[in-house]
Amino acid sequence: MKLPDSIMNYPNRGKWGNNKWRGNCSGYVIRDLLDTFSPKRFVEVFSGGGTGEEVARELGYNNSIHLDLINGWDALKDEIPTYSDFVFSHPPYFDIIDYNKQRGSYNEDELSNKMPYDDFIAKLDLINKKIYASLINGGRHAILIGDVRKKGKYYSIIKDMTWFGDLENHIIKVQHNVVSSNKIYKGNLIRIAHEHLLVLEFTL
Repeated sequence: MKLPDSIMNYPNRGKWGNNKWRGNCSGYVIRDLLDTFSPKRFVEVFSGGGTGEEVARELGYNNSIHLDLINGWDALKDEIPTYSDFVFSHPPYFDIIDYNKQRGSYNEDELSNKMPYDDFIAKLDLINKKIYASLINGGRHAILIGDVRKKGKYYSIIKDMTWFGDLENHIIKVQHNVVSSNKIYKGNLIRIAHEHLLVLEFTL
């Protein structure tokens, strides 16, 4: 199945990965991206609960690489394997989910640590710049990222972060079964029910 249009809507996350890992994206997202772009060398950054690895294995990507603090790889300090033609990343949405708690250990470089929003954006930019530098000419970085509302303030991460590469696709992914669905908002605040999937291409 290839991407039919600019809206992704998967009511369930699929059979892949650890379904208890909060923030684990639907395996259908990764499956459809791989089916669409058919990369020769697939790298996943922020691989979390293992969804991407299982999808890749099922599709025959036996040499794919999946990087995360959970397997000892530090996005801020460690290098990203180079000469990839496709990188998928699903970074934390600021500090909405405490991934240290999920892993059961604290790491000072965890991107979901409590920090000023500007510091989070600066660190995300650093990682995205490293991803961009790892791509071959014509390679793509697909980043799945959501918007955040805290104490009534709206944070648009895709607006505030630096875009490295040429925007090829901007896909809206419908969110299902999120914690905010149980919140009652006052005033004119509208519940966030979507994520952004940007496909950025490296071209010389």
